[in-house]
Amino acid sequence: MTQGNSQGRFNKKWAIVALAVMLFATPAAAGIIVQNFLRADITINDPCFTKTDGPDVASASGLLTFDTTATVADPAGGVDLLQETATFQAYAGDRMLYTSAINFNNTCGHDLDLTFISADDPAGGLALDTAAAFADMDVRMYLPDAGGAAVPGLTGTWVEMLSVIGGTATNGTTPVVLPSGGTLTMAVIIDADAAATTPTTGTLRWIAQADHG
Repeated sequence: MTQGNSQGRFNKKWAIVALAVMLFATPAAAGIIVQNFLRADITINDPCFTKTDGPDVASASGLLTFDTTATVADPAGGVDLLQETATFQAYAGDRMLYTSAINFNNTCGHDLDLTFISADDPAGGLALDTAAAFADMDVRMYLPDAGGAAVPGLTGTWVEMLSVIGGTATNGTTPVVLPSGGTLTMAVIIDADAAATTPTTGTLRWIAQADHG
């Protein structure tokens, strides 16, 4: 009987010790680091969201130009990024309507949601450069959309993508669907104040952002 009691006390004692070890070992286990090694394969392909001359470039006799070859150096990344540049002419006291300024083309194989975002460029060019010039002119950019609204001077219905009114840039809030294989053509309206000093130049920079639809 004495041996049995001793065995019972022995088992109970070591069970308590084992439990204590487990309890004290838990915080140490939290410090274990598990490493997974991942691999990323990155391939550069030709762009499937592109911008090209709209019909107004050919017909505007120099009033509108669109350059798709310029680049801007990104000092942080050490690479050159494409920066398409549109140049619009306006006249003091006039409203200029460019109904077909820039084509946005989708060959990605799926729909894209297109938005415009006023932004500085990577090299430090300001979103509104020579901002004082925009005190004398308002700029509005539109894309056609069946769910949009009528715009005086334009045919059909449109969504306002970006505007600069009174020197303040405002992004549109409604993405426009650019269908797979389709093209959307941007319209631009510029209202120049009659008191504007001629010539005056304002530069507006923006991102044409295309997300998966």
